[in-house]
Amino acid sequence: MYQAVLFDLDGTLLDTEPDFTLLVNCMLEARNLAPVEADVIRKVVSAGARAMVGAGFNMHREDPGLDALVDEFLELYLQLIPSTNASLFEDVDLLIANLNEAEVPWGIMTNKARRFTEPLLLRFETFSTCATLVCRDDVAAGKPDPAGILRGCNELGIDPSACAYVGDHARDMEAAGKAGTPAIAVRWGYLSADEIIAQWPADFIADTPASLTAHLLKK
Repeated sequence: MYQAVLFDLDGTLLDTEPDFTLLVNCMLEARNLAPVEADVIRKVVSAGARAMVGAGFNMHREDPGLDALVDEFLELYLQLIPSTNASLFEDVDLLIANLNEAEVPWGIMTNKARRFTEPLLLRFETFSTCATLVCRDDVAAGKPDPAGILRGCNELGIDPSACAYVGDHARDMEAAGKAGTPAIAVRWGYLSADEIIAQWPADFIADTPASLTAHLLKK
């Protein structure tokens, strides 16, 4: 059994896509442009705000008008968080409850900025037992750099080799490998059409939160 667990947030614990699709479509509507389907945004959530806004407006990452749109999107997101449409993935609450019962400390290491992450976590009672939170702006570089995972392990007082890192993106697996933590991939996250999860450098692939629970607590 692992001595501790660190999780990615969006696409691993929380389904935040509904918020992002809503905001992109509000921005499109304000400009008399056609809305996008949720699946368009869902496939790029893990790539960040720039990718989501770019997908919605059919713009390349280097397009000169994209910066202002991303700034607008982020400010709208901050305003939306108190009434978020995000939800826990099915049975994630049971996963966390089982870790708590087994007295396995857990935390979150996300590439999401702290100004969004902290108020979002407050909307969910499940996260009240989170033992540490490391955000993108807490470290010099985000994933796939291992700095955030290493900081999380240090704050938990656990050697990286005894702490699993759980995520829904190949970048998460790469960061875990560099940090020396076992890398666990989940299938229910924001996978793009061209991604093959079996090719990621993962030590274990969880199909459901129940299978993840069984793996994490296996003695």
